[in-house]
Amino acid sequence: MSKLKGAGARDSSKARRKSNTAPKAAGGRKLSNWAAAQWRAARNRASYAFKLIFTVFGALLAGTAVILLVFGQLDDVGGMLAGRAETELEQAGYTLDWLDVAGADRTGVEEIAMAVGAAPGLGLSRVDLNAARDAIQSLSWVKSAEVLRLWPDRIAVLIEERQPYALWQINQTYHVIDAGGAVIDAANPLEFAYLPRVVGEDANLEAASVIGLLELHPDIRDRITHAIRVGERRWSLRLQSGGDVLLPEDDPASALALLAAMHEERGVLDYEAQIFDLRNAGEMVMRPWPDRAAERAGRGA
Repeated sequence: MSKLKGAGARDSSKARRKSNTAPKAAGGRKLSNWAAAQWRAARNRASYAFKLIFTVFGALLAGTAVILLVFGQLDDVGGMLAGRAETELEQAGYTLDWLDVAGADRTGVEEIAMAVGAAPGLGLSRVDLNAARDAIQSLSWVKSAEVLRLWPDRIAVLIEERQPYALWQINQTYHVIDAGGAVIDAANPLEFAYLPRVVGEDANLEAASVIGLLELHPDIRDRITHAIRVGERRWSLRLQSGGDVLLPEDDPASALALLAAMHEERGVLDYEAQIFDLRNAGEMVMRPWPDRAAERAGRGA
């Protein structure tokens, strides 16, 4: 919760209301309960604002009716009424004094305030909630956002942030991506060097599929340095030994299950093989390193 600095003095006749602190984590039951409680409290406070709006509009409509009869001017009447109502609300103290933010661990409150367009003394009714939501969702760490107007003096922002999932290498450059493949531009790849690494065109969009499969086979996963997307259709896995596991385009899950079974039975991943070819269903072909094969042949001669 942030108090907007430099806000004008509130009407002293209004009792200062104690604010609730938003939960830190975005999403989930805890955040939903907090939002519901904020909304219920806001409904009660909003009744005062709505009464004022109806009063102002009643007076303005009566005056406008006279203007229309005398001058016959129809243009900009709606805009005039809305502007006058907003001015009356601001003069009555319904201005943006507080910005409540929940779920922002990596997104700065200052960034959010700028996206909302928050400024001390800004009329609460002047905040465009849809535009504010879109602006917040354009921030690098933000996956989704909800913006609520809580009368009489605050805006609440509920954020779900993107979670770093993998490193994507493309054109010799690394990017941090989330599970959906979206690039988190504000994330420094050096700070997330421990994440799984995928390489190649389209690899970011398919990263979750191959990483999910590897999680099912820890013995294989722990020997992989990175996964390479080949032709935007299949994966090759680079081993710590420098060899490659070639997975098929169709049913890579069965291919990995076969490799896991073969390794458990015979320890095949410990062999000095350059290629473990699993592209044909139900079979595995191993190809030795050319230089090491020649070396063995020389020793046997």
